Amino acid sequence: MIKYLILDMGRVLVEPATGDWLVTNEFLKNVDMKKIDKDKLKEAIQSSRYLLDGQAVNLEEEYELIMEFYKTVFQKIDYNIEKENLENIVNNFVYDKEDSKYILYKHVKEDLEILSKKYTILMLSDNWPCAFNYLKKYDIDQYFTKIYISSVYGKRKQDKVLFDYPIKEFNIKENEALFIDDNEELLDIAVEKGLSVLHMDRNKELQTSKYKIIHDFTDLTKDK
Repeated sequence: MIKYLILDMGRVLVEPATGDWLVTNEFLKNVDMKKIDKDKLKEAIQSSRYLLDGQAVNLEEEYELIMEFYKTVFQKIDYNIEKENLENIVNNFVYDKEDSKYILYKHVKEDLEILSKKYTILMLSDNWPCAFNYLKKYDIDQYFTKIYISSVYGKRKQDKVLFDYPIKEFNIKENEALFIDDNEELLDIAVEKGLSVLHMDRNKELQTSKYKIIHDFTDLTKDK
């Protein structure tokens, strides 16, 4: 019997406003994209992502981590960004107060309200401390009994051990929890850990999956 829902955040509850988590609206405002080779930018971001895996337990530590990441990216593409523009990008990423980075999917708050009456809801997300502020901003943090953010633990979901934190803390037995994520490889890990899983496909892009595909929370919120 399912007692717990463990939800990812990205592409389950929110999506990037620009379609890219790291090329934000503020990035586009402060960078002359006409002077940048987009393929080189993509490659620089990919090769620098390891810098984002460091531990950051508060916004100040996150700021340093995100600053180092963007500095490295701009160095790799030989783009001479002004200090003010770089700070704008990083400040917005960490302290954004204008909802310009994420977009909440429709009906998420209403769905979580219903689901919170049926299950204990947890979050397990590869993210940074700024995520806590976004959840509060959308007024959906109230529906989560506990929120596990990867940078706080210095581990990502792909490291597998991150799953152990909620499992041990809530003494979750096999098939007592349903994990919902948009990444099939992470669903594989969840199954290894004894969790039931659903594959979230918000934008209806998947053709196949080894797991049941859902596009929203309708199957979970509707009365049976």
